[in-house]
Amino acid sequence: MKVYDFDIQNGTYCFEFEGLNTEMHSHPVVEIITAIEGTFDININQQTSKNLVFAIIDSNIKHKISAQHCVSKILMIESNNPTLTEFLKKLNITLTNGYFLKKEFSDRLIINKEVTDFARENNLKVPIDKRIKQCLSIIENDDIEYATLIKSLTSKVFLSESRISHLFKEQIGVSLKKYLVWNNLRKAIHQYLEENKNLTEISIENGFFDQAHLSNSFKNVLGVAPSKAYNSRTLQF
Repeated sequence: MKVYDFDIQNGTYCFEFEGLNTEMHSHPVVEIITAIEGTFDININQQTSKNLVFAIIDSNIKHKISAQHCVSKILMIESNNPTLTEFLKKLNITLTNGYFLKKEFSDRLIINKEVTDFARENNLKVPIDKRIKQCLSIIENDDIEYATLIKSLTSKVFLSESRISHLFKEQIGVSLKKYLVWNNLRKAIHQYLEENKNLTEISIENGFFDQAHLSNSFKNVLGVAPSKAYNSRTLQF
């Protein structure tokens, strides 16, 4: 696997895989899959679409990718406001039931680059609601555990526990607990790519009980074990 971009501040992540087979998973990012060579299959809602060359999967949509004989580029974007959806519509792309699938798409590499550039140039990660924006900032910048998370947020954004939980899921698409796991996971991955530390060290430093806990969370969110994905610490440019 090649890592082209892993920007946790901007919320853009770009990889290239030669052969990718995942388990059923979901994540709080929009995922764009572009076949460079070959085709791939995607299973959503127990239905498999075969021989695809391009796909967009919205956040929190459970799916499984089978791309054994395919070189694919994976772009993941944290999209917490309508800006990305509006941009995709300008490209004549509308997600139906949370996804967009194509078996033939000659402009797929051009579209992939346009979306990548747009995501890097625009702050798609920032939600419209200022209170939820503050919640994200607290989660991302404070070393906080889930046991004290809700209480900490309610004291700073002045919302009840039920209201803040509902509003957060409405704006971000996932629960506070799931977002906290995602936040810890991406920090751990970033640390693994940038620093010479092993997975055990990184696990403990980023809120996981041990390496097994990290690996299980990694598989639930990204569909593969860390050993099958991050076999290189080097960012490719």
